[in-house]
Amino acid sequence: MKLDKSKENISAMFDDIADRYDFLNHTFTANLDKVWRRKIINYISLNKIKATQIIDLASGTGDMAVELLKLEPQKIYSFDISPKMLELQRKKISNEKVVIQLADSENMPVESGSIDIVTISFGIRNFESIEKSLKEIYRVLKPDGMLIVLEMFSLEKRNPLFEFYFTKIMPVFGRIISRSNTAYAYLHTSVMNFKTVKEFVEIASNNGFVLEYRKNNFRKFVYSVYLRKFI
Repeated sequence: MKLDKSKENISAMFDDIADRYDFLNHTFTANLDKVWRRKIINYISLNKIKATQIIDLASGTGDMAVELLKLEPQKIYSFDISPKMLELQRKKISNEKVVIQLADSENMPVESGSIDIVTISFGIRNFESIEKSLKEIYRVLKPDGMLIVLEMFSLEKRNPLFEFYFTKIMPVFGRIISRSNTAYAYLHTSVMNFKTVKEFVEIASNNGFVLEYRKNNFRKFVYSVYLRKFI
């Protein structure tokens, strides 16, 4: 499958599967995605990272925003390019601290140097341009602000079991449940063709970030990566 990461295609694809997205996400990860998000909140709390102003980028239906509310921030900007995902998020979250808005990773409607933390959960792999997005994230973060990425990265070494699951099982069940002929074929292809975590950290380092910590969540392909804005 040829990858089309244009904003128009990604927006349409997620609009198409929006009402089945949460169910599929939790099913395919055996609810571990919930655990991984909670661990991010624990890391922020235990390390006393300032979390007054937060952006949850590629926020989808808002699962990460729900967790981020536990940090008691002043404001969470919840940005995504899929109108239907945001519609579902508005049903899920009713809190004046959360600003739910259509916006993409290269053009965020916030002032420069105003944000403490940017989180991206299973979204950066779909960005049309990682480097342009990192430059925009760098712009909005305060000095010493943090970017936290939870993502499925490409494996550095082949794993037949992983490849069988992603190639044979997930696309078939994803197509049946989501009723989309392309979305879960895209998921498989986008993961297999994405950067390794090492390659991603190197790109981030070349765009103004320094690695603070990374956590292997599952089978050396699902990582949480914590990066500081470097001045």
